[in-house]
Amino acid sequence: MASGLLKDIRLALGEIFSGGKIDENQQVTLQVVFGLLGYLARADSIVTDDEAAFLNNLMDEMHLSISARKIALEAMNRGKARQIDIGVELERFLSVHPAGSPEVGRLYETLLKLAGSDGRVRPREREFLEQVTSGLGFTPDILESRLAAMERRPVA
Repeated sequence: MASGLLKDIRLALGEIFSGGKIDENQQVTLQVVFGLLGYLARADSIVTDDEAAFLNNLMDEMHLSISARKIALEAMNRGKARQIDIGVELERFLSVHPAGSPEVGRLYETLLKLAGSDGRVRPREREFLEQVTSGLGFTPDILESRLAAMERRPVA
């Protein structure tokens, strides 16, 4: 399950960041994606081994350049330290990737996969996902159906 998602993300985002030079839109994308991932990973006060592995594998699978990895790590640390505003970050992402775009769908999918990477979605993670669902233009029923599907799926 996770390896298929990572492959999809790598294909979708990896090529963008594997070069050396990072333009402003790519930088915003990295900052928002990894900032939100860091925030979510720390939502329940601890980053589990499964969540840490997910984040590390994601960076590896994306084949980030050294400069892109530095941006991603800094953003992830800001997110974990709650030094980002979720609403502002979502607005930044939507200014580069319009609502309904494949990039918005991939960001949402990645956040959902991280939330479920340890086999359960805790209340604070759910609150975060509810805010992101609304902020990205998805309806609450989409989140409910995705969470229900995650509960039915066996953890590998």
